[in-house]
Amino acid sequence: MVITRPNHDVTTNYLSFWSQSVIDYADKRSLHVIDLRGPRATRKEFESVLCKRGGQAFIFLNGHGSADKVGGQNNEVLVEVGENDDIFFGTVVYARSCSSAAVLGPASVAKGAMAYLGYTDDFVFFIEDEYMTRPLNDKTAQLFLEPSNQVAMAILKGHSVGEANGQSKDMIKHTIQTLMTSETPKEEKELIPYLRWNLIHQVCLGDTSARLA
Repeated sequence: MVITRPNHDVTTNYLSFWSQSVIDYADKRSLHVIDLRGPRATRKEFESVLCKRGGQAFIFLNGHGSADKVGGQNNEVLVEVGENDDIFFGTVVYARSCSSAAVLGPASVAKGAMAYLGYTDDFVFFIEDEYMTRPLNDKTAQLFLEPSNQVAMAILKGHSVGEANGQSKDMIKHTIQTLMTSETPKEEKELIPYLRWNLIHQVCLGDTSARLA
């Protein structure tokens, strides 16, 4: 597994912290993990790692993105349509970033990626300011980031990318149902439209039966 974890602002720092459980699980399964965290999440290092990889790989991208690109540390572009979108050839990609499944995802699959999971519009999550220095204690962020983590966790467990996508979406649906109860505080119910937003825009492109060998 190759994972990018820029941490130059609040958003990327949260994603970085919440990705740790995925790394820990991969380690327990004795999978080789290349962790491009912080200053290592640069285009030069990212391209170097992928060019040197042997065989199949799972690429887990965390960072800011747009329809045709995904960024790393300080928003340096790591991969972009028309520049290096063939770099995912033979890989399974999950991009936890805004909008990249709209253009970069299809382009990557067209150039040989086995599958690309991501979001066709913004990936949304909310935080509680008091936990900005302790992201893993943030229960509001957990509602959004735990289901997104499930995509990566299921793939590492050997499930197909289609199954991983489905499991993640089922978690979101369960969270929404939980928040719809009469006992739920109003401010928590207000999160429901944003959870639905992620649910609608989370997609799995390419071969839905693809899985890590």
